[in-house]
Amino acid sequence: MGDWVDELCRQYDTERLMQFRREAEGLAAQVGVDPANLTVMQEAVGIAVGTRDVALTDSVVLRQRGKGLAVDQNRVRRFEMLVDAIRASAPQSRPESSTPGEPGRTRYLPFFEAYFSNFIEGTEFEVDEAADIVFNGVVPTDRPQDAHDVLGTYRLVADPEEMGRRGDDPAEFVELLKRRHARIMEGRPDKRPGEFKERNNKAGNTHFVPHDLVEGTLRAGIELRDRLDTAWERAIYVAFVVAEVHPFVDGNGRAARVAMNVELSAEGQSRIIVPVVFRQDYLDGLRRLSRNDDPSVYIKAMRYAHDFTHSVDFDDYEESKRLLEEAHAFDEPDSDQRLKILERRRPWENQ
Repeated sequence: MGDWVDELCRQYDTERLMQFRREAEGLAAQVGVDPANLTVMQEAVGIAVGTRDVALTDSVVLRQRGKGLAVDQNRVRRFEMLVDAIRASAPQSRPESSTPGEPGRTRYLPFFEAYFSNFIEGTEFEVDEAADIVFNGVVPTDRPQDAHDVLGTYRLVADPEEMGRRGDDPAEFVELLKRRHARIMEGRPDKRPGEFKERNNKAGNTHFVPHDLVEGTLRAGIELRDRLDTAWERAIYVAFVVAEVHPFVDGNGRAARVAMNVELSAEGQSRIIVPVVFRQDYLDGLRRLSRNDDPSVYIKAMRYAHDFTHSVDFDDYEESKRLLEEAHAFDEPDSDQRLKILERRRPWENQ
């Protein structure tokens, strides 16, 4: 009922909606409508026009409507389907395993996370050049904005306080998402850092959520996050929600992966890095879910990326780089090599 009333709100104004309710009330007794069902309809319309408490409905889209925010219903149905698929999949726990007292978790893991997150979006540097930017402040004079993308992302994901804040409710999540996007994109003022898009956007044949439905759809999606039990489940879920809504002009993928790793870091779980060689697997999973409502490829890809990241020591820069090379992480997506989970670090198999 709630979703149906929300759909009516997209087609008709408030006056017409109230007219429908009066007509339904007048016909109810004549056609033998159960009074309880009539009450549900009256409450749903009341929520839609702002005269009833949003807590009266189970519909996440109608709750957002009652708060003055319109929602992309098709996307929310996809989010609900993904929640069900994640809950039905095998559990996953990969505790963070950096050596106590070593800088890996706060220095080198975030560096490679930022490096790869930018590289797969087209901001490409040699890894040592990126390390010079981040650790030595050496900014290429011909690519200052690209350098700032890497540096801004690193400073964000290396901030343990920021990476521990999940957002207790949808409104706080949205504000944190905007703030983090502003930090990532602050070197590109033309991309409206920290502000939602004002025009619709797409990638290939995929049209993302219309600009006027962005906030409501994000909030509805994050409300569904509470149906998931573990950091792993919530991480891959919010990553898809942000990517599917695509709320910003640019930087959506990076913002989505930060949101993902916040969920993991907040509960002491290993983060997920999507390296160069795994880019196509990652994108194929997103596209299969977005275009065909098939979450299986996405869940499988993210599980593999999580296992890979957990298998790498990040306590030392040179050793981390060597291990990533061994895993083929720097190889091009169209190479003959596949991302390798390092055998030397698979302790969960003995648990």
